[in-house]
Amino acid sequence: MEMTGHGNGTGIRVESYARSSLPRVAERRRATVEQRLEGLVGAGHVTALDTATWEKKVPLDEPSPERRRYEAFESWADDVGVSLQPFFDTRDCYSMETGERGEWLVLPALCVAIYREDRLQTVYPHSTPQGARTVLDCLTAIETVDTLPRDFDRESVEGEDGDHQPTLAEPAE
Repeated sequence: MEMTGHGNGTGIRVESYARSSLPRVAERRRATVEQRLEGLVGAGHVTALDTATWEKKVPLDEPSPERRRYEAFESWADDVGVSLQPFFDTRDCYSMETGERGEWLVLPALCVAIYREDRLQTVYPHSTPQGARTVLDCLTAIETVDTLPRDFDRESVEGEDGDHQPTLAEPAE
């Protein structure tokens, strides 16, 4: 895919998360996302890329890296007026280890978080009143934005169908 942005990703760090075990189709999607992200680093659209795995689900009543990350993402979503549901969800689940039922956080198969100067700017996937914004939407936005990173929160990115899409930092209006 041709990248039309100018490649000035100074200070932009992307964190990519994938479930630790994925079905074959989702594993191929993960590999494609990672390749595109690496290409964005190579093209100068992104300064740094960190990849990590996380569990499919974690108990809500126990501390975990996944839960701390979710809490930061949820705070961002509340601040900008979007929702992480249905991609991040809570469910009543059975624990094979304890034999007890409890409330668990279910994490998406793939997730991307973008930071500018170590400040969380956006998380994909998320939902807006206009619909879902996927990890692939995020990659397209990074590839096609033609502005300086400091302007990500002010510039719009048009979707293929001409509809206004949220920028990397702000939800759709």
